[in-house]
Amino acid sequence: MCAKDLSSNEARDRERFYSDLVLHHSSDAVVICDPDGVALWINPAFTVQTGYGPTDVIGTDPLALLRGPETDRDAVEQITLGFQQRREIRLDIRNHTRAGTTFWADLKLSPVYDTTGKHTHFIATMRDITERKILEDQNEEMRHSEALRQAERGLLALTSEWLYSAKSFDELLMVIKRAMHTLIPEADGALYVYDASRSMLELATAWGSMPDFEAQIMPDDCWALRRGRAYSYGQKPIQFACDHVNKAGAPYFCLPIIAHGETIGLMHIVFEGYEETGPMRHLRDEIFRNRWDVSLICAEQISLAVANVRLRQELQEKSWRDPLTGLWNRRWFMEQAQRDITMATRQNKELALISVDVDHFKQFNDRFGHDAGDEVLMEVGRIMLRVSEANVQACRIGGEEFVFLCVDCDETAALAQAEALRTEISKAQLQVRGQSLPSITISAGLGLLQRDGPNLQDVMHAADKALYHAKETGRDRVVSQAPKTDHAAS
Repeated sequence: MCAKDLSSNEARDRERFYSDLVLHHSSDAVVICDPDGVALWINPAFTVQTGYGPTDVIGTDPLALLRGPETDRDAVEQITLGFQQRREIRLDIRNHTRAGTTFWADLKLSPVYDTTGKHTHFIATMRDITERKILEDQNEEMRHSEALRQAERGLLALTSEWLYSAKSFDELLMVIKRAMHTLIPEADGALYVYDASRSMLELATAWGSMPDFEAQIMPDDCWALRRGRAYSYGQKPIQFACDHVNKAGAPYFCLPIIAHGETIGLMHIVFEGYEETGPMRHLRDEIFRNRWDVSLICAEQISLAVANVRLRQELQEKSWRDPLTGLWNRRWFMEQAQRDITMATRQNKELALISVDVDHFKQFNDRFGHDAGDEVLMEVGRIMLRVSEANVQACRIGGEEFVFLCVDCDETAALAQAEALRTEISKAQLQVRGQSLPSITISAGLGLLQRDGPNLQDVMHAADKALYHAKETGRDRVVSQAPKTDHAAS
């Protein structure tokens, strides 16, 4: 043998030696199979990864040996096609060890051909990527949680926007009901508000699948109100149910609603089905942690929104009220009368205006001073409020001029209302600085929707004409309709 042949043999021997070193000492599992996929050889790393030794594997389908209930069927089909089509595939697959535990493997299946192009073997290499998969799952869970938090923050921001846009308390309740059911869909909820005497709380609104809450609760019935802070029932080792709760065992939150430093109500949120024996008990901790934080934010936003609505209503009330008499002013009357006439026309209902004027009002100012005139106007306002029916609104539209806005009221009822006012005012006896004032009398005129015209201006004009006719014919009287030939009198 020549030196060249010896050198070539030595090189092949070294290559084979190094290949054996790699196969035996690699941390990747290696399986060599025949063209039919039957195992011929495994390296030690395969045994370390799977728990299966050579006697367990050789002569079998090794990849089938590693399959279990958590192995993906699509991955198995891809491996089968790889064997059938004699092509290389690479994928991640969940395998099972001999002990039954699962692990993730990065599997590469490669066909081997000899120098003539004949297919002789398959080589399968597996790298354990379980830790990487765990990290990927954790990252995916974190991404999912962050997406949920972002969606939640978006909902909270949207809720806040709607809450602060509410013009009235009724509109605010509508927003609260819709928002809370969207933000915490797993729970039923209710909002209670203190009554005027602050002796009890009344149910203002409720939401959820089957809301079933007490119509009124006493402040001492709730631990949150008694302790002055939000209360969570259902997770702590020492806890006591509130007396107002009628869903025994169900976890719940009670959150005080506070405006301008004063507790004005209570939000009650109940998680039915999450009790210790309930069907959703396995989700209790996760749900509660998240929903508690959301509920606290919502309670704070609702508190601010209530304070905002109250302030807005107070300012609006001031802009709509006559400061002397407390009656609705001209601005309120014009806006409300227009709305009422529009609704009455749509619904084919009746509407009346009663124009009222204090007779000889100038004499009270001239003879007794402006204090006396103010007292007369205030007394007229007090009597108007006292005698007005539920569907009648009393307004002062300027000076000694007043109006009754009567909704769903026909001519007979309107005349009776005006006559009741005239009678009561004539009985009034006033004193200013110890001096008795003359008797007060009023003149009143009636305007009717449709009889006198289809719009506000027509009805007001007719009521004023009837009022002037009452003055011209002796004052201290009510006139339903002025004669057609009448002209306005001062």
